Amino acid sequence: MDTLTILKIAIGTVVLFHASYVDIKKREIEEWHWVFLAVVGFIHAIYLSISFESFRPILFTGVVFLLMFGLALLLFYLGLFGGGDGKILMGLGALLPSLSGKEYAFGLFPVSVFDNALIMSILLPIGILSYNIIKKDSPKEYESGKFKKILAMMVGYRLETAKLSDKFYPLEEFKDGKRSIRLFIGDLDFDVAEYKEELTKKGIKNLWATPGLPFVVPITIGYLLAVFFGDIMLRIVMIFI
Repeated sequence: MDTLTILKIAIGTVVLFHASYVDIKKREIEEWHWVFLAVVGFIHAIYLSISFESFRPILFTGVVFLLMFGLALLLFYLGLFGGGDGKILMGLGALLPSLSGKEYAFGLFPVSVFDNALIMSILLPIGILSYNIIKKDSPKEYESGKFKKILAMMVGYRLETAKLSDKFYPLEEFKDGKRSIRLFIGDLDFDVAEYKEELTKKGIKNLWATPGLPFVVPITIGYLLAVFFGDIMLRIVMIFI
């Protein structure tokens, strides 16, 4: 692996960690994150095209960038994740369209990053459920069925009302004066202070809530896994094949 590729990997790591931090803190990925990744990737592709006197590097980078753009657009309109997450994938499509040394889906590095991110998103609820089981805690006080309660235990945990902030979303609602599980978060821009005041007036000291972890975090973990281990999903499929 050449020095410039290692530098691009390092740049991608720093930008993704910063994007994750900003998204957790502000619930918004800043535009410069994906733009910077894309610019660095295209500059390197142009450099390679000039060095090898071939349009292949810049053409390949452009194709992968557009492919990730299409994937991001599709998933955005399906409501599976936000526009900022999709743009990050686009930026990675330009920064590292391919990477030698490991096996990647269709030979494309950013596709494998997405694959790994999906696996991390599946493992996260298992981890949250295990945490609740270890603590022997469940949303038993809610007027909801067992299935809803189990699902709530996979995406959230008990939180003190005083600690409720814009980093958490309540997994509850009031129906006919009774508290019940609500798995649809609904409006993410709800007034946290007003909701806390409402709970306090009702004498409710804790609630079931989800941290609402942004998808850029699994993308970041998936990126590091792709660099060091390749496509985890592809490995799993190959085992069964």
